[in-house]
Amino acid sequence: MIKNDPQNELNRLRESERHYRILLNESMDPTFSFYPDGTYRYVNNAFAKGVGKIPDEIIGHTIWDVFDKDEADKRFAVLQKVFTEGNTEEIEVKVPLPSGDTYYLTTAKPIFNENGKVETVICTSKNITRRKLAEIDLKAERDRLVKAMEQIKTLSGLLPICVSCKNVRDDKGYWNQIELYISKHSMAEFSHSICPSCAKTLYSELDMFND
Repeated sequence: MIKNDPQNELNRLRESERHYRILLNESMDPTFSFYPDGTYRYVNNAFAKGVGKIPDEIIGHTIWDVFDKDEADKRFAVLQKVFTEGNTEEIEVKVPLPSGDTYYLTTAKPIFNENGKVETVICTSKNITRRKLAEIDLKAERDRLVKAMEQIKTLSGLLPICVSCKNVRDDKGYWNQIELYISKHSMAEFSHSICPSCAKTLYSELDMFND
């Protein structure tokens, strides 16, 4: 039976580790892992670049060293849940940068040790900035539309009107002056004048209303 040379086996393991580290470091998707207290155990180049730092400025530091308190607290709450419950979680996060906010969908996956306890949590993020900005624009447009619809009141359907006094009946059965009713249910406003026909009837003694 031929025994493996320990040195060759060690070299093989080192080469394998180097290979996988290159794959992680050069991945386009931010990849990082944590200790239970929120300290970064590993970050790849994509993650470091995404927050405007280098890996050595992040590894060994906490979430609160990288993000402001509100954002860090939000991330840590999900991290704690994964460490405690041992289930994979997803979270939508924002990275504020001078060039503009960047949005990611991050998957946090627990890694268990031989005793069945969560040893670390590894996270992978997908850049969803284009989709998120489109959603923000769509919501803003929808809010503008709702606001405009609230400001615009229109009249529709049959409107009961008195053949004598011209008052109109509302949907509660009350009779209203037509000017008040229309003003209440539309954007129209009234200015009063007098038509030639009524002027002749009311002021027939004035020459200015006669032909």
